[in-house]
Amino acid sequence: MYTLKELFEKLDAFAPLEYSHKLIEKGDYDNSGILIKSTENANKILFALDLTENAVKKAKRLGCDTIVTHHPAIYAPLSCVDATDLTTSAVALALNYKLNVISMHLNLDVAKGGIDQSLALALGAKEFEILDPLCDGIGYGRLFEISAVCLKDYVKHVKNVLNTDKVIVYGNKNGKISRVASFCGGGSSYSESQVKKGIAPDVVVTSDMPHHVLKYLIEKEISVILITHYASENYGFKKFYEYISNTLNGQTEAYYYDDERFN
Repeated sequence: MYTLKELFEKLDAFAPLEYSHKLIEKGDYDNSGILIKSTENANKILFALDLTENAVKKAKRLGCDTIVTHHPAIYAPLSCVDATDLTTSAVALALNYKLNVISMHLNLDVAKGGIDQSLALALGAKEFEILDPLCDGIGYGRLFEISAVCLKDYVKHVKNVLNTDKVIVYGNKNGKISRVASFCGGGSSYSESQVKKGIAPDVVVTSDMPHHVLKYLIEKEISVILITHYASENYGFKKFYEYISNTLNGQTEAYYYDDERFN
């Protein structure tokens, strides 16, 4: 059996909260860590990318006392917690069920073996360059080479490995690509800034891209594959779950919640 503190220490050893603090110092915003503490123990854990009502209800059905999310369960300061408002209803429900909630966000994005690295490996990277390094081996955005393939065939690989059919593709679908830049989550601003710095990928894979960034990349003759924010991060978060669950040594049970509405 783990205490909540011991569980957090295990999570933090993989993706130290210090990384989030360093990113905040650079101008980013985050709210990772233990966000709801209802009990001292972590006997059963549910991992879920987001704290939603569905995830909280799943945790309750499984008899869990702790939820670990990627996206912060509480992101901005709350003026109130309203169980009838979808903005805060999942938080209210977690409190009602006396659940602990830990969120591992930017620190897990940039960590070695974290979500951004996992996405690149899923997309075919063997070796990669970190485009926005934070410290040694830590950072955001990956640039890597793959065996030359038609864009349309690469899209099939992306859909298959990330288990999603919600993909938007821009570029010559019969054109060959071999140099990929990937950014988990909403990395479009990073993709634009990195191209302006001189990287020259054949294709950018990310999500949440506004039109002005898309226009810039297309005019630079860089293809773009847009996947859902969820699909870009769920793969890596599940890898994190698998790693943590394999280190619990049977002392604590762990489960994973896939929210197919968003994939």
